[in-house]
Amino acid sequence: MAEYTVSLVGNPNVGKTSLYNRITHSLEHVGNWHGVTVTEVSKKIMFDHNTVNMVDLPGLYSLSVYSLEEGISRDRILDKSSDLIINICEVNNLARNLYLTLQLLELDVPTVLVVNMMDELKKQGKVLNYRKIEKVLKIPIVPMSAKYHSDVHLLMQVALDHIQTHGANTVNLEYLEKLPLDDVISIIGANAANAGFVPRWAAIKVLENDSFVLEKLALNELQTKALKAMGDMQARVAQVRYEFIDKITEGAISRSVSDEHHEMHEHTEHNVPIEQEGELAETHDKKDKHARHHNKHKKSERLKMLGFSRIDKIVLNKYLALPIFLLVMALIFVLTFGLVGKFFTWLLELGIDKLIYAPLTKWLVKIDCPAWIVGLVGDGIIQGVGGILVFLPQIVLLFFFLALLEDSGYISRVAFMTDGIFRKIGLSGRSAFTMLMGFGCSATAVLTARGLEDDTMRKKTVLLTPFMSCSARLPVYSTVAAAFFAAGSPFIIFGMYVLGAAVALLLAALFEKCIKPLKSGKLSFIMEMPPYRFPTAERVFQIIWNNAKVFLIRVGTVIFALNVIVWLLSNFSFTAGYTVGKDARSILEIVSGWIAPVFKPFGFGNWKAVTSLLSGLVAKEVVISSIESLTSGDMYAIFTGAHPSLSALTFMVFTLLYVPCVATLVAIRKEAGIKWMFFSLGLQIGVAYVVSLVFYGIGLLYYLNKGVFIGSVIVAVVATICVAVLVGRIRGKNKCPYCSSGCGSCIKKCEKKSEPKK
Repeated sequence: MAEYTVSLVGNPNVGKTSLYNRITHSLEHVGNWHGVTVTEVSKKIMFDHNTVNMVDLPGLYSLSVYSLEEGISRDRILDKSSDLIINICEVNNLARNLYLTLQLLELDVPTVLVVNMMDELKKQGKVLNYRKIEKVLKIPIVPMSAKYHSDVHLLMQVALDHIQTHGANTVNLEYLEKLPLDDVISIIGANAANAGFVPRWAAIKVLENDSFVLEKLALNELQTKALKAMGDMQARVAQVRYEFIDKITEGAISRSVSDEHHEMHEHTEHNVPIEQEGELAETHDKKDKHARHHNKHKKSERLKMLGFSRIDKIVLNKYLALPIFLLVMALIFVLTFGLVGKFFTWLLELGIDKLIYAPLTKWLVKIDCPAWIVGLVGDGIIQGVGGILVFLPQIVLLFFFLALLEDSGYISRVAFMTDGIFRKIGLSGRSAFTMLMGFGCSATAVLTARGLEDDTMRKKTVLLTPFMSCSARLPVYSTVAAAFFAAGSPFIIFGMYVLGAAVALLLAALFEKCIKPLKSGKLSFIMEMPPYRFPTAERVFQIIWNNAKVFLIRVGTVIFALNVIVWLLSNFSFTAGYTVGKDARSILEIVSGWIAPVFKPFGFGNWKAVTSLLSGLVAKEVVISSIESLTSGDMYAIFTGAHPSLSALTFMVFTLLYVPCVATLVAIRKEAGIKWMFFSLGLQIGVAYVVSLVFYGIGLLYYLNKGVFIGSVIVAVVATICVAVLVGRIRGKNKCPYCSSGCGSCIKKCEKKSEPKK
């Protein structure tokens, strides 16, 4: 029995993590976008009496990297700690994916090439002549679909056989003869050996002007001058690679024999000549009509392979894209928190009450248990934990719909359509991925921000993601909205999500304009546009089960423990012991009472509300479980002001905007540093307080005088428009007519041109 290390390497969105999950039976997050895998993930498995350490590396386009996660993959490949590299390509983008394959072969690492998603090629009635490519590259090629166990088993057999019977043989890549590698090696050979690089590969990277390799080589001034004399060869290297790729892939994908026979039959029946070399058949009348239809179908197939679809004309329309996205999300919330979600929640709540709470508390009373034990078990544990557990159906439904959007390829379209808006506030469409993941878990979403190549943009994304409403806040919204706004609760909850996103975007704009360390430089955005795919039932079930399991573990550990602690502290005093039936203040009432006046301007300045908010720092689900255990589900015991519904709404706003949990702060410290963690802590609490105060004040104005409220809104809108126009005119005065930015140099040139000649 032997032990081997196998690393999975490939471009983003080629099914790399899906393959890893299939091989290792794991549930790592996958998605149709760049940056889902942001660090290497590994797991040991047994295969054919051998121990195999499978490593899933972040996606990268080439060994010249432009982001942190790509650097992780490059360093792992260069240290040659893997016995084998499994390079995954996607059949619809084979030519582009092979660019990385050639770089791996230039490095002389043992490689097996996987061509994934062959099932999609089969649906198009096409086949891949992979033997043609295999013959040239001289490495094993495995065409497969990661969703099928049989294909994965075959891959593992081929991989182990290649490790055991072949070494890292230098592949004769003919295109390298077109590059002056011998000349470069004669200059940098000794430096490459000292740096631990393969001389041929180091020479190629020098021609590509790779900053990482040049730094490691530590060339002297004489060597640098000698290399500069050769000229800029970066474009030439890319050119010879792509010419070679075109040569080996030409004709590799063709129509299957059965489809060719079917097409010949169709053309014979309609008397239409078979299309040759992509040219339209020159026919007349009916024949010409059939030929055009056939070529239109071929063009449609090519567009599908490029990731485009007819539906994108609507979904990505510059006027309809955002309304469609909001409409889709609103529909999801209506289904999740409306009739469907409410029914299953009611059913689970009824079961907990009738089958657990009532029988157990009656039995405890029957056997003469002390009152505090009955209260702890009934109100503290069952009511508190059960009050959170009943929202499991809604969480399952929400993640079901998000899984459909994610795996279908729609989320990639969302990033594409938001890139223009995000770019104006110093972010990019890549930031949208991280922020959308914040709908699931803020801490996990923050960690994915390391995939952003620009350091300033990464910090901003990390600071803004916690304002996106995570799934842990759902129980708070659902409980409070159901108590005060029964009919409109789905729209109230949807409004919370929209408000969180709006606050995040507004803060991004303020950061870009007002905080110099957070002002972004020139941004780039490389995005995969995957074809629309129907998610498999297995994949959707994995996403749902993974998130449901996390929720249940939190309920059974953190939430259970905190509910016990909160109940004990709220029912026992420092001197009088158990306080029920006694004129004594509990420990929690005294401590929380010191902070309660801070929240009086919001209408919930009482110790019970403060206790629930403090406990929410550990996990947001505990906010509602604390309320359940402290008030036995009576929301009006928390919101006792003149306008309880307004106070309840403000409570939801504050819950939305203040710190999601301690785990999120830890993630921010890990990604941005301790200084930015404390900045984020202050920012979230400050924004939550200010926005809640404004929200409550506007609500009071509405309640006091609706006419004054409407008039104030009109005045505010008009004033905003006037200020915007005034600022635009002032800024326009300093703009140069020859450029759009009003740069100082252009203004001076224009002034000189406008001066009268003497």
